[in-house]
Amino acid sequence: MRIVAAALTPLRCRLRTPLVTARGGIDVREGFVLHVTGDAGEIGVGEGSPLYWLGEGSLAATRAELERVVAAVIDGRPAADELRERFLAPAGAESLTGAAACGLDAALLEIAALVAQVGAGELLGGVATVVLPVAALVGGTTEAALLGAVDAAIGAGFTTIKMKVGAATLPDDVRRVLAVRARIGREVRLRLDANRAWSVDVARAALAALASVEPEFVEEPLANADSHALASLARATSVPLALDESLVDAADLERVIESGARVHVVLKAVRVGGPTRLVALARRAHAAGLPIVVTDGIESAVGMRVALHAAAALPGAVHAVGLGGAQLLTDADAEALRRPSLAVRGPGYAVDVPAPPSAAVAYG
Repeated sequence: MRIVAAALTPLRCRLRTPLVTARGGIDVREGFVLHVTGDAGEIGVGEGSPLYWLGEGSLAATRAELERVVAAVIDGRPAADELRERFLAPAGAESLTGAAACGLDAALLEIAALVAQVGAGELLGGVATVVLPVAALVGGTTEAALLGAVDAAIGAGFTTIKMKVGAATLPDDVRRVLAVRARIGREVRLRLDANRAWSVDVARAALAALASVEPEFVEEPLANADSHALASLARATSVPLALDESLVDAADLERVIESGARVHVVLKAVRVGGPTRLVALARRAHAAGLPIVVTDGIESAVGMRVALHAAAALPGAVHAVGLGGAQLLTDADAEALRRPSLAVRGPGYAVDVPAPPSAAVAYG
């Protein structure tokens, strides 16, 4: 198959409420959507929106990389495999970085899925139709606003909640987390994300203080990304831990596996370079006995659908998919994905409201 046309569209969307993390925050999400067209007319779409507020890539660099892809298509109408070899080969001279690679990989994967008339997740190794649980990201600049977001999520039927910690003092964080746990009860899963906020000593104190709320896991507790330090911390606490920012490529994952750290592996297509690489990393993590969680990168509905289809192809049990974009973005397409579960199907990146259980395979 040849790729006969390509176009790049900028994204800019104001958030419903500012996203505040220990490493920076945003109140507007910007990025890019890549459209590529195959010679039979199929159009594949992928999002390349870097995590710039976390210091991971820039809008200017991502745009420049994706414009190189568009120019290559316009100049040569290359085969899809040629584009993959030129821009997505791991050690190639023109290899794209995380967000741009994600946009191209996702778009080419969708064209292939449309040609085959299957879902992208099925093409990656998943089943034809699957209903996936979704986690809600909640936040607020005040405790009242935070609890209001929690109430809205619980009222909508979410059974997994995620909140950020580490941007405030430890006593303030503990107070807010305790308030959220009291509000949601013990049946709802609670994920905490510190975004590398803490030293080893502060992390030990934080985990001791938060153990009573029984988090599903605490993500990226250590400012130092050393996997052996994390393994030591994991052995010293009963609270499950998770890695996200620390996992960019296969070498990062191998270091974690070799350290013996028993952690959840949180994967974002935008960070690792697309859904194809994400699923390969997930298979390696699963083989090493590590649980896997897929999340978006506060992306538009394009990126969220990619995350869902990647999650549909995961080996083993599927944990709730994190779709922070659904809670934070204000456009109608994002709001349509603000649901506690979503049905992933074909062709391409199709997603809709879950069908009755008899018509779908349910994971949970």
